[in-house]
Amino acid sequence: MNVREIKKTVGMVVPVWFAPTAPAEQVEGLLTATLADWDFFLLPERVVLVLDGCHWCLKPLERVRKTLQGEGWSVVVLERNTGKGGAVVAGIQRLLEFDAPNYIVIRDSDNDHWLSDLPRLWQLARLIESEQQTDFFVVIGRRNALHFPMSFTRGEWERITDEILLETAKFALAREGKVPNLTYCAFHIPDPPDFMSGYKLFTNRSAEFASQVMKEEHERFPELDLLRYGCEGVPCLSLLLAGGFVGEVTRMTYRRQPVTGYGDEASADLYGRQILYALSRCGLKGEPARILFDNVVRRSLLWTQQPQRNTLLEVRRLILTKLDAFSEPAEEEVRFF
Repeated sequence: MNVREIKKTVGMVVPVWFAPTAPAEQVEGLLTATLADWDFFLLPERVVLVLDGCHWCLKPLERVRKTLQGEGWSVVVLERNTGKGGAVVAGIQRLLEFDAPNYIVIRDSDNDHWLSDLPRLWQLARLIESEQQTDFFVVIGRRNALHFPMSFTRGEWERITDEILLETAKFALAREGKVPNLTYCAFHIPDPPDFMSGYKLFTNRSAEFASQVMKEEHERFPELDLLRYGCEGVPCLSLLLAGGFVGEVTRMTYRRQPVTGYGDEASADLYGRQILYALSRCGLKGEPARILFDNVVRRSLLWTQQPQRNTLLEVRRLILTKLDAFSEPAEEEVRFF
C-alpha cells in the first residue's frame, strides 16, 4: 500500500444529515469517528463535507473540525434538504471545480464506512485502470452480509433491488449485442454486486458522469425524486449501460447501524422507486417487466411472513401497474419445491 500515492490522488465527499432530534453529542461522536485520522490518507483541501439542509449540525461539525485540525476542509451547507444524492452531487462538483483529484470516495457520516478500508478500494481501482486501460468505473465497498446491519426486511429489499438492477442492465445491453463485464465482481458470485452500498470510489471521470446523470435522471423521472431515493442505484446502472466497469472489495460494517434515515417502514418506498426506475430506464414494459420482476422477488424471504409479504405484493402491484404489466400472482398453497 502506497499511502503517499493515495494522499496525492484521492478526494473525499461526506454527505451529512442527522435528525433535528439527534443529540449534539451523538452527532459530534459519529462525525469524529468518521473523520478520525483523515490526514493519514487525505489532503485537507480534498475533504468536502456537505450538510444536507441540516444547519443544526454545523456547530457539532465545527467542534469536530477544531478537534481533528480540519481547518482546511471545505464545508458546503445546502439551504434545503435534497437527499443524499443532492448532497453527493454538490460535493463532487465542489471537488471537481477546485481540485479535480484522480479519485473521489463517497463515505457516509455515521462511521459505517471505515477510512481504513479506503486503500483496498484504491488498489482495485489501480488494478482496473492497469488491466482495462480505462478510467470509467466505480469500486464498491461491499458488505459481507445485508441483514445484520440493515435488518431482515431492509436487507431483503436491498438484495431484491441489487438483482433487479443487474438483470435490467443485462436486458438493455443484450438488445445492443452487449453484456456487462463483471470481472471485478466475480469472486462474489452468485450474489449480485452490492450496488446499494454507500461506500464507493469513483474516478474523476466517472464521478463527473455520476453527478451529471443523477441530475439528468432526477429531471427525467421527477415523480421518483431520484436525488433523494436513487443515489446508489442510478450511477451504477448508468455506468453499466454506458459500458463502464463495476468492481468490489469487501469492507467492514456495523452489525447494527446506530442511526439511519430509512427504517423498515420506509424500505418499500426507498427501494421500490429504484426498482421502477431500473425497469423504466431499461425499456421493460408489459410481460417482460412482470417476468423479470417476479423472477427476482419469488426468491425473496419477504414472501414467507407478514406484514412483509403484503407490502411486497402492494409494491409489485404499484410498479407493474405503471408498466402495464400487472396480473395477480398465482396461488401457491398446493405447490411443491
